[in-house]
Amino acid sequence: MSGQLETNIFSFFENIILTKNGVWLSDNEEITHERTALAFARNIYRCKDGYELRIGNERKTIHVEDTIYFITSVEGDPALGFTLRTNDQRVGELDPSTLQYKPGRLTCKVPDPKNGMNEDAKFLSAAYYELLKHIVHDEKGFSITIEGQKIVLSEE
Repeated sequence: MSGQLETNIFSFFENIILTKNGVWLSDNEEITHERTALAFARNIYRCKDGYELRIGNERKTIHVEDTIYFITSVEGDPALGFTLRTNDQRVGELDPSTLQYKPGRLTCKVPDPKNGMNEDAKFLSAAYYELLKHIVHDEKGFSITIEGQKIVLSEE
């Protein structure tokens, strides 16, 4: 034995999943340690086979059920606009033109600092309901007006 400490972060057979609800699982057990979840959120990368975590020299292919970004909170109002916080603790302004709604799924685009592209970010429950408080329903469907821009979320 060399006396060296084992420094591998990931077990070879460990199955890591980012669920459609933004929950991290390791072998079907929820990862509840906040700093670990934050480290994972900040170090997830798109690769040729999907996604992987990259921490230091370690790399681990993971399964992503929906998207890698989630909106955890929303602040603001329709007249002045909204500020978003993502699961990797970034704060940014909502671009209303990127809002998309499908039953049970509200998303917008956020910049990915790792690749410079805009990626889907799914609104988690608290943020989802905070924004939906401002939704208007009329004979044409559901919409929200943000900074004077009407965004149609669904048509009837």
